[in-house]
Amino acid sequence: MVPQMYDLFRFGGSSVKDDEMGMQRMLQNFSGLFTEEQLRKNMEKYNLQKMFGVVKEYFKKEYGYAGDSIILSNNYQHTINSYIYNDRENPAFIHIDELFESTVIAFLLSMFKWSKDFGNLEIYSECFKYVLFLMNDVCIFGKMQGTDANDVLLGLVSGDIQILQLAEDCYWTIVVFSLAHEVAHAYLAYTGRQYSKQHPEKEEYNADMMAYHIVLKIIMEKEGEEQILEKYTYLAPMMYMDFFDLYYYTDRVLYKSRLSDPQHPWPVDRKNRLFAVVNKDEYDFDTVDGNHLYSGFLDVYDEYKDQVLLKMERGKLDKILHTERRNRMRCVKV
Repeated sequence: MVPQMYDLFRFGGSSVKDDEMGMQRMLQNFSGLFTEEQLRKNMEKYNLQKMFGVVKEYFKKEYGYAGDSIILSNNYQHTINSYIYNDRENPAFIHIDELFESTVIAFLLSMFKWSKDFGNLEIYSECFKYVLFLMNDVCIFGKMQGTDANDVLLGLVSGDIQILQLAEDCYWTIVVFSLAHEVAHAYLAYTGRQYSKQHPEKEEYNADMMAYHIVLKIIMEKEGEEQILEKYTYLAPMMYMDFFDLYYYTDRVLYKSRLSDPQHPWPVDRKNRLFAVVNKDEYDFDTVDGNHLYSGFLDVYDEYKDQVLLKMERGKLDKILHTERRNRMRCVKV
């Protein structure tokens, strides 16, 4: 797969997409590693609509549900979440925010580069600061990365095609998982499945398990020219849960905020359920490379937590805090 990475180059405002600018910056920072023609060809194969089509194809195959009336939206709404709106009367639509796209790919780039060059103090420091920026400014406050931030990240990964490839491959597995999770909600509504008020979180668990089943089936069945998701990315949905866990952790440490949503379980609980799925005998493929990649990811995941807490206790993060703004957000009733 030739990396496209144009999702990295989204700057916010009324028109977020700028694929042409993204393509040119890719060619500048990874000169000689691929051509513009290769990038354009890859963009035709790997995009949200194509992945949405694959997800619906597999839902029809695995669950007998086509979901033809579901519409896909991905405008910038200042949120890293994906969701489905389904009132069971109007056509349902799934929203994958452009902030989600740019943030997840930047997060993977930073984490993988950090893991790869962990012993390089300069890269260690810059990757930590960038992940902290993503968690603080982007995730908590919904701020789209600007060109200056993109330039910092590009400087870290420039010329490192391996990190670019790892992030790209894992990103699309996460996208497929997210889309499948939302389609699963539509399917559960279609079947009339009801959940008790005492345990509304069970719907999230069921949607996760169905989505992961779709991901694993695609990994196992699509081969050769039809290959879409790489086998070694099979733990990318766990990285996605870890991404949210770091987001909530950063909010707790920096602003003493605690998520309270009985319908959505904690990321660690969702991750444990996903491990229970993939450990079933029906999913049989080579997991060695995927396990190795996730092990390195977890090393920097733990390191990030340790460093955020340590630096916060020592007052080294005071300059990046937006405490008044965070307090105002708590006062806004949705």
